[in-house]
Amino acid sequence: MEGRNTYGHQHPLLLLKDHHPINNGSGARGYCSRCGEVVSGSAPCFACAEDCGVYLHKVCAEAPLELDHPFHPHHPLGLMQDVPSFLFGKYCCNFCDEVCRESFYHCSCDLDFHIKCALLTFNIARNNSKVLEHVPLEDEDEDLEDDSECFGCLEPLAKYPYFSPDYGFKLHKKCAELPLKMNHKCHRKHPLTLQFNAQRFLCVICQTKEERGLVYGCSSCGLFIHIGCLSPSHNIEDKSHPHPFTLFWRQVPFICDACGTSGNHVAYTCGTCDIIVHKKCISLPRIIKSKWHDHRLSHTYFLHREYVGILDCVICHKEINAEHGSYACSKCNDIFHVNCVTKDEASYVVVENEEEEEYANSLIVLEWNDAGEAIVVQHFKHTHPLRLRDRADSPYEL
Repeated sequence: MEGRNTYGHQHPLLLLKDHHPINNGSGARGYCSRCGEVVSGSAPCFACAEDCGVYLHKVCAEAPLELDHPFHPHHPLGLMQDVPSFLFGKYCCNFCDEVCRESFYHCSCDLDFHIKCALLTFNIARNNSKVLEHVPLEDEDEDLEDDSECFGCLEPLAKYPYFSPDYGFKLHKKCAELPLKMNHKCHRKHPLTLQFNAQRFLCVICQTKEERGLVYGCSSCGLFIHIGCLSPSHNIEDKSHPHPFTLFWRQVPFICDACGTSGNHVAYTCGTCDIIVHKKCISLPRIIKSKWHDHRLSHTYFLHREYVGILDCVICHKEINAEHGSYACSKCNDIFHVNCVTKDEASYVVVENEEEEEYANSLIVLEWNDAGEAIVVQHFKHTHPLRLRDRADSPYEL
């Protein structure tokens, strides 16, 4: 045992070496006062010299009050201690998604990390491979939950071998070995730095935002790339388009022929149709049914000549450029911006079978009666189930 300072405790704390017995006087397990996890005899820890049941993992006791984390270069992470109990549950670790109930690292960028989660990734960022030597390396045959994904790239864990630390999150081996800086062909002006996806950055390649994870970015230029988008596919085929699309690195702005909005850095082209599109627009559904319209809407890259005059989107009432993509109704001549009509995924359904009847996908039968009648249905234009009634009890009921 070694004497140490109090680390904020009223009594001196003694350092217990490896394989020491843990006994808090009542026979119950001891818990670290900073991270809240169980203290075992297999790792060094501090214990109260007066046997009052206070323990601290050595790594938690020596955690710095400010942590300059390589994955978050703009601000230091501050260690929050003695957090009032009424704030418990307000903060959630951005690594493992578990509530921070004890001391934790915090940044004003809405980043919160358990002590062990922050220190583990700090060592990974510093290319300290020793930190993972004791962590089991799982193979891709292990049974996993359907939503299990790597913290770094957000791809399924079973796709590659991965580490499964005790600290709450899982990481592909390849993501644990990513370089802190790299050069990328989509941004030759500056190297890109590996960092937390603190602000839910928009990826310049897939044009989408992820909830968390890691990204490569150039903060001075405001450019970010998801880990899974670093090496996009050179050729992509989709059933909504008759020809394959080919990757085209583009360093100047362009207008996407599928949605009519601007793009940069990377695009996909169809040489047969002579069009250029965002990566995300390759998979736009060809036909949809929307809550904003009674008929099917078909995607088109160019509006036909029968549309004349000013063409306004039904949703935003702004003009649509007829030379770029939109959704249109062939019966009513109503048109919609692609991003307006597909912004809310709950507001439309994709028509898979183009030969089916017009309203075949409008509702789903949830319950039948003995006579074979549909008595409870779900209609895609309404959020709640609809029940069949003999008559309406009020003018506002179906």
